Amino acid sequence: MPTTALRTAEACPAAEAQQTPGMAPAAEVTPSHRRPWFLRWMMPALALAGCGALAALLMRLVSGLDLATVAASALSTPVPLIGISLLLAVVSYGALIGYDAFGVRAATEKTVPLRTVALGSFTSYAIGHTLGFPLVTAGAVRWRIYGGAGLSLSEVAKLTAVAAMTLWVGMAGVLGLSAALEPQALAALDHLPTGLNRSLGIALLAGLAAYLAWSRGSGREIGRGRMQIRVPGGGAALVQIGLGLTDICAAAAALWVLLPADLGIGFPVFAAVFASAILLAVVSHVPAGLGAFEAAILLAFPQAPAAELLSAVLVWRLTYTLIPFLFAVALFLAHEVRRSDAKLTLAARRVRRLVLPFVPAALAILTFIGGLVLLTSGALPNDYSRVRALRLLVPLPFAEVSHLVGSTAGVVLLILSRGLMRRLASAWTLSIVVIGAGIVVSLAKGFDWEEALVLGAVLTLLLTHRSAFYRKAGIFAEPLEPRWLVAVAFILGCSLWLGFTAFQDVDYSHDLWWQFNWHDDASRFLRSSLGAIIIGAALSLYAMIHRHPDARRVEPLKPDALAPALACAERADAHLALLEDKRFLFHPSGEAFLMYAVRGKSWIAMGDPIGKPEHAADVMWQFLEEVDRHAGWPVFYQVSPTHLPLYLDGGLSLVKLGEEAHVDLETFTTEGKAGKDWRAALNRAKRENLEFAIIPAAEVPSHLAEFKSVSDAWLAGRGAGEKGFSIGFWSERYLSYFDVAVIRRDRRIVAFANIWYGQPGGEITIDLMRYLPGISGIMDLLFVSLMQEGKARGYRWFNLGMAPLSGLSEHRLAPSWHKVAAFVARNGERFYGFKGLRAYKEKFGPAWEPRYLASPGGWALPQILLDVSNLISGSPIKSISKGARS
Repeated sequence: MPTTALRTAEACPAAEAQQTPGMAPAAEVTPSHRRPWFLRWMMPALALAGCGALAALLMRLVSGLDLATVAASALSTPVPLIGISLLLAVVSYGALIGYDAFGVRAATEKTVPLRTVALGSFTSYAIGHTLGFPLVTAGAVRWRIYGGAGLSLSEVAKLTAVAAMTLWVGMAGVLGLSAALEPQALAALDHLPTGLNRSLGIALLAGLAAYLAWSRGSGREIGRGRMQIRVPGGGAALVQIGLGLTDICAAAAALWVLLPADLGIGFPVFAAVFASAILLAVVSHVPAGLGAFEAAILLAFPQAPAAELLSAVLVWRLTYTLIPFLFAVALFLAHEVRRSDAKLTLAARRVRRLVLPFVPAALAILTFIGGLVLLTSGALPNDYSRVRALRLLVPLPFAEVSHLVGSTAGVVLLILSRGLMRRLASAWTLSIVVIGAGIVVSLAKGFDWEEALVLGAVLTLLLTHRSAFYRKAGIFAEPLEPRWLVAVAFILGCSLWLGFTAFQDVDYSHDLWWQFNWHDDASRFLRSSLGAIIIGAALSLYAMIHRHPDARRVEPLKPDALAPALACAERADAHLALLEDKRFLFHPSGEAFLMYAVRGKSWIAMGDPIGKPEHAADVMWQFLEEVDRHAGWPVFYQVSPTHLPLYLDGGLSLVKLGEEAHVDLETFTTEGKAGKDWRAALNRAKRENLEFAIIPAAEVPSHLAEFKSVSDAWLAGRGAGEKGFSIGFWSERYLSYFDVAVIRRDRRIVAFANIWYGQPGGEITIDLMRYLPGISGIMDLLFVSLMQEGKARGYRWFNLGMAPLSGLSEHRLAPSWHKVAAFVARNGERFYGFKGLRAYKEKFGPAWEPRYLASPGGWALPQILLDVSNLISGSPIKSISKGARS
């Protein structure tokens, strides 16, 4: 009840004055035992006298009244009207939450979450109003909740004072408007002439206008010392008045709808009486105004049957006081249990963690059921007893639109439930909006309170489990699966069948589509069904044909950001990060990162985490969490055996892709019998006038034109386009980062390859190797010369790269992937040359190390392999290379 805010405001500042430093010294305050005895007993005596007078007045008003008649009248109240009263009570308490939200802004600079404000406001008002003695009840609840949120006692007191101010301006607004427009309504209470009542109303409105004008000034404050409060100015003051008006009017309407319609009491008149009754209840100092409020209502309408008025007030006490009180007690107890460290609390938390993974699926099913409820309701005729009550509250066009919106909202919920199943945050947000709209239209189209309760339960569960929906992918990021299409079509078909069955006695006519009447349920069914079919078909078609483009915007490459991690990288191929086709996920320290790209649902990381080994696990889990938020598949391509336990801990499956060749430079030599083949290669190159040289990175830009002609000839000779991601493509910027090994003939460059240097004593390798066709011995000269160069510079290994689909077991007990891959390697030689590539690298006598694909596996593996293949050789890479070329 709105009086609680006022009464709490009167009490809390007093408590503050007693407990806050900086107030008047104790010597200046007259102790109660030094006051004259008649002053100490005056207030209690006046309170008792007031209660006695109210009791006597109420007894006189209800004399001769049969309480059984009042009870019977209350029990016969139509359920739809009780539901409307509850809904209006919700609006009133929502405005009370606005009181506290407004008060928090004025009382403190601290940030208080809205859910804490809502909990503190609702529980303190509902409990304090019902139990009375707000200093003990509402004050304790407020302090318990807001104190736990970090507010001091003085801040809670100031918050309460601002809330009381909001109530006062709302009360003044209601009384001013009602007295100015309906001055005769107050005559039964104040016994003043109509003109004087109107003048009082105008004066109250003028006072509000003066308050608005005064508050527009900057720095307006009231109070002193620690109890000084900033007054909201300008538009904020208008919001404050609006909250007060909404609270009082909604609370009054919650009682007004329960009055018998034949009493003929208009709402403006009743609002004035209600506000006046609230004031009388406050003056009485009786808990919840019990008795005083009832007496005021009976005095204001002496012509109305007392039994019917009291029965309406009795039901209103249930909808506005008792039910909110019970709900508030439950919320407060739940809050206290969450704050405590009791075994019950710890057990509840463990159960919640256990159940949480299943929450999205359960809520998706409930949302689907909510959509089914809305579609079923739209296909059935309304209860005419409810429609008669509804006609008094909403116009026909609003009811017609609500019917149409309800059915379309139902089919939208069917589709959104798929997004909830995938834990999408966007699906959660839209579901909240659509279900909220569904609740409103359920009440507006036929006061289907049962339907609204079902949707309200689903809405409550969604709101309390917001954290379960964290993925950022779009609702239509993937095509709508056939099973969802079938389910949506089946539900729509069933709703059509149900509607045609319910209205089979109505002869079809084209005029039905254009008939608008409170009893034309068949017409509404036809229109809403057509709307639902159109919306369902449109959304399903859009979901089937639409998906977000795979190519995501690649941020400009910042080598300086990569430098700390690259300086710690153990592998030379970490320099793939300098290609312009990747995105990066950095460790907070900046000393490690993952480079990746997105193709379809596959988030493909290139190799192991790069940087300090101790950060590898953290970066991997960061990546898995990011992919999970976007409902994707985490894929690690060409990972080494070093970090395999990490991928297994992440729940990923491993697939062997092939083996990578590493030449030991300590044993590599061109001398003696072991090096005779390599001496022969060098001699053959010398006879062909081929010369090896290394161009430093600083000089590379001056040779790019020559490199470009070689690259174009190489691509033309192979009849292939640029690849990327796991291998370099032509990019002037990329090549300029590295030293480049070149082969010249007669001073003309006929081959080049950029060099990747690993850690000192580690490995050296090449990436982008291009050469002119028709010249033999180039590759042998290039590799042998680079191995000699690497050995001279102190490197231990030369990385010859991977031989795909090599080293796979063909044993009958080997995994199915090995058998499939081995079959591809045997029969795909003419397309790729799997065996030839392995044989060429084998002649260098390398050590072979396996390389794996870590991914979710299962049925997703074929799509993942296709995504990886498309990423390496697909059109997005080509477009990037063109951009780099320019």
